[in-house]
Amino acid sequence: MKIGIDLGTTNTVAGWMNIYGNIEFLEFDDGRTFLPSCVFFDRGKVIVGSEAVKRAAEDPASFVSQSKIYMDDRKKTWEKEGRRYKAEDIAFEILKKVRVTLSERFPDEKKFDAVVTVPAKFGEDQIRRTASAVKRAGLGLIEIIKEPVAAALAFNDDSFRPGDTVYVIDFGGGTVDAALVELTGTSGVTGFVVKDADGNRHLGGRDLDGVIASLLFEQLRNCSGQDLSDEESTFGVARKKTRRIIADASETLKKKLYACPSEKAVLDLDGVCAVCEKKENCSAGGCFRAEISYDEYLSAADEIYEKLGALIVSDEVMEKKPDHVIFVGGMSSDPYLKQFISSTFDGSSFVSAGDVCEGDGYLTVIARGAAIKACDDNIHIVNKLLNSLGLICTGKNGKYMDPVISAGTDVDTDFEVRHVYTNTGRFETELRFAVYEYNGDPEDFDNLEYRKVGEFVFNDINPMDTGKQKIETVFRFDEKGVLTVCAEDLNDHNRSIEVSFEI
Repeated sequence: MKIGIDLGTTNTVAGWMNIYGNIEFLEFDDGRTFLPSCVFFDRGKVIVGSEAVKRAAEDPASFVSQSKIYMDDRKKTWEKEGRRYKAEDIAFEILKKVRVTLSERFPDEKKFDAVVTVPAKFGEDQIRRTASAVKRAGLGLIEIIKEPVAAALAFNDDSFRPGDTVYVIDFGGGTVDAALVELTGTSGVTGFVVKDADGNRHLGGRDLDGVIASLLFEQLRNCSGQDLSDEESTFGVARKKTRRIIADASETLKKKLYACPSEKAVLDLDGVCAVCEKKENCSAGGCFRAEISYDEYLSAADEIYEKLGALIVSDEVMEKKPDHVIFVGGMSSDPYLKQFISSTFDGSSFVSAGDVCEGDGYLTVIARGAAIKACDDNIHIVNKLLNSLGLICTGKNGKYMDPVISAGTDVDTDFEVRHVYTNTGRFETELRFAVYEYNGDPEDFDNLEYRKVGEFVFNDINPMDTGKQKIETVFRFDEKGVLTVCAEDLNDHNRSIEVSFEI
């Protein structure tokens, strides 16, 4: 069975195309079509989704959320019950929950093959780590595609024409992506070429929740005398639980403001008053009332909106004047953002998922596009390489870095780059290679931003004079959209290596 999965920072959604050509979505334990992308650790048991969110209020220290934003950080781990978890380990637990739920929904299906989406700003290292989590979870991987491309696929209708450009703004719970996609094809649209992409993996709707939470903490301090605004200096079970209640309430209040910005959003929070130092003088009946207006919210969130505006309204995109603009993600129901984007791109057709999708349907857009791709082999996607790729060759006479593919290069499953390396010293018996992703000038190696993603070694090679040894490397992107590198000793064709990437 072929499915599409949006492995989101905040929520995960899985969908498939039924026999009538319509996309259906998997329902999880609580009957909702989205699974909160978070886990709770309980004495050896890993709880995923809505139940994990509920348990977090009781024991925040056993809870992990927003892990996807750390997929690029190999040093980031969460130590839970004697084990260290990396971001791909949390992704594995979430995807395993998806696979188990699929098996319960379709008990006769033996295999689930998936198209999985990642942010536009994910590099090759993060893509490989995502692919590893998919495989570990027992899912087959058809392809990994970028989320803005999935959004364009989801909204591909009769208004799209070959030659058109679509600007996709995906503002989710933990990340924001902006990508310009060119549509290609002969009759209908069958090709999607990413022309320009930008994003921020550490900016999302949760940051706006945090703005509201800060306002609520200030209200609580004025009301109760308790300052819980700093998580690091908040001690005690009751105070930590109160912080969690306020954090959860912030998202609820945000949705209320978006639904009716002309009215104040009001929410009574039970349990918050347990930390109050002024109970004897309380006139509110022992219940903390959170109250915020849309104007207060906009004023407090001004810095975030400025940062977002600078990201999505780039000179490159404005010069290209996209034919269509699509606004998706959990923030696509924000009245301010909808007005800002539609007015900025006044000459483009504009659609916001928050307007055209019923209920929480805006959360399923990316998975819809992934499900469409999973069932249509004729769709061809060309991505723009986010980071440059290079090799560092090390021998007896030192090492040097050789650029292989420059950032911004168009890559697809037909893409291939070959390069032959030779020995710089006489009678080398070992050549060591490391594959790097990097940003910057490779000539200025000391100031280069780089990350090693894999390495391989040719040893016991026949000693030859300088320049006689020849090692050919081949960089490809396989049918799954994942970088592969192999190497061959051209003096001994029986010696070849498939590069093992670090996970």
